Amino acid sequence: MSEPVVYGDPISTYVRSVRLALAEKGVQHSLVAVDLVKGQHKEAAHMARNPWGKMPAFEHEGRCFYEASAIMRYVDEAFPGPALMPSTPAERVRVNQLMSVVDSYGYAASITNIFIPRVLVPMLGGQTDEAQVAAAKPQAALFLTEVNRLLGGTDFFGGSTVSLADLHLLPVLTYLQATADGQALMAATPAVGAWMGRMNQRRSVQEVMPSA
Repeated sequence: MSEPVVYGDPISTYVRSVRLALAEKGVQHSLVAVDLVKGQHKEAAHMARNPWGKMPAFEHEGRCFYEASAIMRYVDEAFPGPALMPSTPAERVRVNQLMSVVDSYGYAASITNIFIPRVLVPMLGGQTDEAQVAAAKPQAALFLTEVNRLLGGTDFFGGSTVSLADLHLLPVLTYLQATADGQALMAATPAVGAWMGRMNQRRSVQEVMPSA
């Protein structure tokens, strides 16, 4: 079986999620860097992989596809190793629901509207849009409240073992927690913080997200 290739910037949350899934399965892969800050994801080479210019793209055995959640499900099904989806319908729907919540609500609130204006924009010489951050905080708080509810006292979102939902969520909350705003919001959900502690001890996380 040929080695899969991930196209994307290693700082991207979605690139990290796909690489975490590969690491949890014990699958060696190649990372072809696409520099997010330099805008390489909008250049022709990457647009040919994803017409929206998003990352990651993924190639395996002559097939190339995109969308992180779809790639992660492929990784879980196509490669041997520990299953990253739980065995019961009720647990699987919780995993799928959490992944959808991240994509539909959590990423925008946490990354687009808090982390990027608070951290990335100043790093690039710009100024934080305080109104943008302030408007995002209630949505980020709602996101964390729902994440906390879906965790429901279990160790992981798949129950007793790590699932795709855990790997999809962790990079987003890692960046949110890197801001003072995010730390203040997360103080209201200590169980989520404890879950992050468990995740950050995993070998896959230390390999893919060494600064986490």
